[in-house]
Amino acid sequence: LQKTIVHRNVVSTLDSNTIKMRYSQAALCILASATLPSRNQAVLYGDEQFLDVPGGKFWAFYSGGVAIVDPESCDIEKKITQDHEGNDLPAGWSDGIYMQYDGSSGLEGYVMINSRINSENAQGDKVSSVIALSSTERKVVSTIEVGHRVVHSYGVHTHNQFWSHSDGNGHFYVIDLKDLSEHSAKVKVHDELPFHGKLLWDEDGTLGNRGFATATGEQFLFEVDLQDAQLTSQFDYSSFLEDKNLCTGLHAIAYSAKNMHVYTECSGGGGILEFDVSNGDMNFVHQHKSATGALYELPDGSYVVASNKGKNKLHVFKPNGSGEKSSTQYDVHVPGNPATPSFFPIDSDDDEADFIACMPLTENANMNQRDDNGVACDFWNGCTGATTPSDVSNGICLHELAESKAAGPLALKRVTEVVSGNDAALCSRCTDESNFVEGSCVCTPDCGSCDANQDIDTTKAGGVACVDLKKVVNNGLTEATQIFNAGAVKQGGGYGGSPECSFGRTYRSHKRGTKFDASVANYPVNSIQIIDMKTQKKHCEVELDGSPARVVYVPDTPVQGAFSSASHNLGVVSIFLAGLAASMLL
Repeated sequence: LQKTIVHRNVVSTLDSNTIKMRYSQAALCILASATLPSRNQAVLYGDEQFLDVPGGKFWAFYSGGVAIVDPESCDIEKKITQDHEGNDLPAGWSDGIYMQYDGSSGLEGYVMINSRINSENAQGDKVSSVIALSSTERKVVSTIEVGHRVVHSYGVHTHNQFWSHSDGNGHFYVIDLKDLSEHSAKVKVHDELPFHGKLLWDEDGTLGNRGFATATGEQFLFEVDLQDAQLTSQFDYSSFLEDKNLCTGLHAIAYSAKNMHVYTECSGGGGILEFDVSNGDMNFVHQHKSATGALYELPDGSYVVASNKGKNKLHVFKPNGSGEKSSTQYDVHVPGNPATPSFFPIDSDDDEADFIACMPLTENANMNQRDDNGVACDFWNGCTGATTPSDVSNGICLHELAESKAAGPLALKRVTEVVSGNDAALCSRCTDESNFVEGSCVCTPDCGSCDANQDIDTTKAGGVACVDLKKVVNNGLTEATQIFNAGAVKQGGGYGGSPECSFGRTYRSHKRGTKFDASVANYPVNSIQIIDMKTQKKHCEVELDGSPARVVYVPDTPVQGAFSSASHNLGVVSIFLAGLAASMLL
């Protein structure tokens, strides 16, 4: 959830007996909870209030299983490969988060995660599932049927609800934690046709029960009532666009409580749209055409950032007054096609933007497809239109000329006779009769995504990039720090209408837990790559039994007293408890 909600510290209560304990487990827990950051924390997914709980574990979801990893030792403590009925776990996963519910049997922690596997139920409906795992028992406790192609999900913990979006039918499926047997509501979030979409809500009270949602194929910003779980309105922004052929839908979404503005990423080009949602209304403010990317509000609410994967930038916006367009204050160069950022608080002062932002990199790490200028063939640069032998050697494809758009996707160029002369420059392999199969020869069979002999080098590509945002704001820092040898991911495959052997968009998920950030990787091995955000250095690599998809940070035990509030008094309470706990350990 790219949203903006405020989460606060986790604090434990003490009685007179506890205060007297020395070197006790209770005292250690108090110290741990008291030393959590006291600043506001913007909600992006709904589990941000747990990211600074000490002693938590990374739950790495890979094809067919879950590995519970201790980030300090980098050891795998347990693997889960079957559900509560003895079935194998899914071969693919989408978004998941950690949530807590205080029910009749006491406080329980749950990891709620979308399965990427689709099927057909007894009624013939296309469905998928949400899988609930107990964090205390470390096992699957329920599988809940939802619509097919679920991707994004959010923990609306103020209502004890998990919201999962079905791209297949354009509905959010709402699951109450008090009943994990089925979903309790469906919320339609589209006008005519279903598309991929996201959700935004705000916990600090400025929006109340108002939530906002996007759809990548319709020119609307949707508003939902979180309490009643229903669509309440939709804002058609198309008349405000300079070019209606751009920004054909919305994707990433963030909110700033400073100006009560919603920021949305355009689909199909067009930049970022900014809306004023104050006073219970929705009004168009501005189209930022020169910036785009995954949108996030900083945890202290001071800035909104956009990680621009295609242009290798982190845009930093300064919210102004309600109804006024935000200023694009800074652009930081982040090489390597950065994914979404996570934020680690670095100091205890009140300076704005006092965070290190780290982004796993999604660039093509295949050295066969690079030249002296960097990546020559990937989704962003394209892999078609080879005109020189060096293009071919760098992985660029030679395709047949398209007679018309109706002819379908471009196919790789094939010849039926041995080539010679000028034709041999781009099709040299077809000068050899031994390369002909059933009377034809493909000129560039190993180009683009069809390269079967990749030369992956994670010491020169991929990894993670980090940015000290305080130095950006105060000192004009313009370049990210790239941490090499921290893994790389397989490039996304082409789409239905793409030229043969093309690439598609590439994603790389990650999660912060205390000072560590764990990102998925396929190279050099299927693994999670853990970096120390404080030092901006690699911590370790944890190999997994399958291809990783998602990571969730989970407290070792459910956190007593966890709550969400905008009260600044918690900073004072934390300091008091920290001092008290420390004195108990002397």
